Amino acid sequence: MKQHQLYTILLALLLMLSGSQLSAQETIKGIVIDETMNEALIAAYITIKGTTDGTLTDYEGKFELKVASLPTTLVVSYVGFEDKEVVVSSVAERVRISMGSTSVVAAVVEVKGQRISEKLKETPLSVESLDLIAIKETPAANFYDGLGNLKGVDLTAASLGFKVINTRGFNSTSPVRSLQIIDGVDNQSPGLNFSLGNFLGASELDVNRVNIIQGASSAFYGPNAFNGVINMETKDPFLHKGLSAMVKGGERNMLETAVRWGNSVKNKNDQEFFAYKVNLFYLRANDWEADNYDPVDGSRVNANNPGGYDAVNIYGDQYYSLNDASTAAPWVDPGLGIWYREGYKEVDLVDYNTENYKASMAFHFRTQPDSTFNSPEVILASNFGSGTTVYQGDNRFSLRDILFFQHRIEYRKRDKYFLRAYMTHEDAGNSFDPYFTALKLQEAAKDDELWAL
Repeated sequence: MKQHQLYTILLALLLMLSGSQLSAQETIKGIVIDETMNEALIAAYITIKGTTDGTLTDYEGKFELKVASLPTTLVVSYVGFEDKEVVVSSVAERVRISMGSTSVVAAVVEVKGQRISEKLKETPLSVESLDLIAIKETPAANFYDGLGNLKGVDLTAASLGFKVINTRGFNSTSPVRSLQIIDGVDNQSPGLNFSLGNFLGASELDVNRVNIIQGASSAFYGPNAFNGVINMETKDPFLHKGLSAMVKGGERNMLETAVRWGNSVKNKNDQEFFAYKVNLFYLRANDWEADNYDPVDGSRVNANNPGGYDAVNIYGDQYYSLNDASTAAPWVDPGLGIWYREGYKEVDLVDYNTENYKASMAFHFRTQPDSTFNSPEVILASNFGSGTTVYQGDNRFSLRDILFFQHRIEYRKRDKYFLRAYMTHEDAGNSFDPYFTALKLQEAAKDDELWAL
């Protein structure tokens, strides 16, 4: 009897040990690279052969995948590359998978019922891109300044906080010439009627790719795109997880900081079904002061005129006909010439203490978690921007305490279809035009007719 009990206990222990071994999981770590360029492949799809369990590589080409047992076969897929099967027998070392490119020679294909006509297809479009790796390696102060290094792109610094992008050689200080899109949403400020560059855009830590579409793109993106499109794509929290932080400093009391947090949640079947991200950004700097007091182009007098002159960055000192005695007969107002009202210097009107606050959050829900990357998604996103800066258009503008809110809800299947709705709110705060402000201040003191007497 005792021997029988001993056999029973030993059998139970063996079953327990074998059960624990069956339920144990191994974690395979690896990296996927392009065998020709020896560069990491971002978002390569790795699955366990014969199953739908898988994962994607991060921006460094790295991945982690849990398997029930070893050895196992991994299937690696990437657009433009041949699928590759790799047998993994040990997790002691990181798996290095090299992918070779592939080409397909197809027979003649006839496409009917195109959404875009042949005439539209002939529209000349040139696309320049700044991907995640290029953003990290750009020598510019930030990724938005780095766009100025792309072919055919002109970047104008209206102020430290406001940059204007133009293409096709039509450089201008006015940002209405290009359409700016972030995750498919027009970033234009409805009340101000122009995009505020990256002052109310995406945080650098959350930018995944920027495409600059040069040339007249109205046929594809609407009437606001007659000088090109700046199309930004932010990071997917399912693919880009964890904490990221950035601190930059420089002259003129410049400080730029940002933080990003992204993560995902799994269901009871160990499938990622929900992901979220949060971004915070802050910039401060002492902006450049507009202190050009030379006479404006085409001035009637030079800087040595005893009656003053019309200076570039002094407002309210413009030419006024009643103050012009230079054409009067010699016996009327002899020797007076032309005299000008004293205006207001821009440095006395404009706030040059640039500040910029940005915050955003997004929630992604996979409706078919078992399809992983190919699952349709519901996205709820919200963006906030605020701050003070100087904008150069036809006149100078002091943008003070502006507020910008943008909310988006979207249902999409990547590269297949989407249904999107968004709403934009703004408040110009205490913004003003220094030129007309100077005229109003003079008018409140004494109008030009009375001042001229």
